[in-house]
Amino acid sequence: MSKTLDLRPFPLFLPGPLDRPAAQAWLDGQPEAIRRVTYIDESGSLMQKPVIDAGAFVDPSALLIGGMIVSPGCYIGPKAVIRLDENDVPEPLIIGRESNVQDFALIHSHTTSIGKRVIVAHQAVVHGATVEDEAALYIQAVADGGTTIGRGSFLDQGSYVGKSIRLAPRRYVAPGVKVLTQGQADELPPVPDTIERIRLHVLELNALHVERHLACAPDGG
Repeated sequence: MSKTLDLRPFPLFLPGPLDRPAAQAWLDGQPEAIRRVTYIDESGSLMQKPVIDAGAFVDPSALLIGGMIVSPGCYIGPKAVIRLDENDVPEPLIIGRESNVQDFALIHSHTTSIGKRVIVAHQAVVHGATVEDEAALYIQAVADGGTTIGRGSFLDQGSYVGKSIRLAPRRYVAPGVKVLTQGQADELPPVPDTIERIRLHVLELNALHVERHLACAPDGG
């Protein structure tokens, strides 16, 4: 990856102080995903950093902070922000294969889960939410804290899904609609075929973006 990427580490907060041997012993006992993003700095503090897998593209103007893994085929666009600076658990955010986080999109707060082939479009916000495989947040859509966006669901432009709500798979939130209760979520219609075609087209474009940007990168990645 280009050396100009803004990939910032962030401290990992665990209960009680650890000296360096204890920190190393703790780290050695963790699952591989945690070990990939975690290291011990010069002061002996546990830190977590973003890890970009080969085959993913992150625009140099994007900002990534804290423990996360960006999987192959992902595209992180200009001025996107992924900020894991409120985590109180060591598990990293894993952004699944072939997902895209577009220009000025924001992913923030405690560990969120971003599945495979997910779209977080321009200025969309994922704030402590779980986004399952093949779901989409279109332009300026918001998924708030504790929310789960079910597999294949589509939040259209400017829509909002409130805290601690679970969308069933393949539900559609129309432009500007605010889903504030679980009852409203349960009554949402399925994703229309026309919207599904838009989602698939965006994913095709995302694959092309990754391929072309990687081909143009000075170091090939």
